[in-house]
Amino acid sequence: MRTIRISDKVWGALTKVGKFGETPDDVLRRVFRIRGESGGARSSKRRIATQRMSAKIDGQELVVAFAGGPSKRWSLPKRDDKAGIRRARDAAVQFAEENGATVVGQVAAVKKALTEAGYHLVK
Repeated sequence: MRTIRISDKVWGALTKVGKFGETPDDVLRRVFRIRGESGGARSSKRRIATQRMSAKIDGQELVVAFAGGPSKRWSLPKRDDKAGIRRARDAAVQFAEENGATVVGQVAAVKKALTEAGYHLVK
């Protein structure tokens, strides 16, 4: 696995062609027609959640909590502050992944909580 830096413009294009729950690796594999295991949401080694997790908006905060385990809150910016929303979302996703969240279900639930509350990154 390698890490690359991309511009905000390229990231925006990736998010426009990406499907819900796809990683950037999944999108690029689909666009370039690369087959094989990506290790992302479409991986053949499917993980099943072993710990319940909730993601919700409580007032002006995003709350991610694992049943009987860690939880964390992030203050949310105004709905038109895309950079602020991205920072909160990325921090919440990282927290979820560090605590064993599944990509397809639980990480997607973090993103969905934001979207359903009107915190959109793609328009």
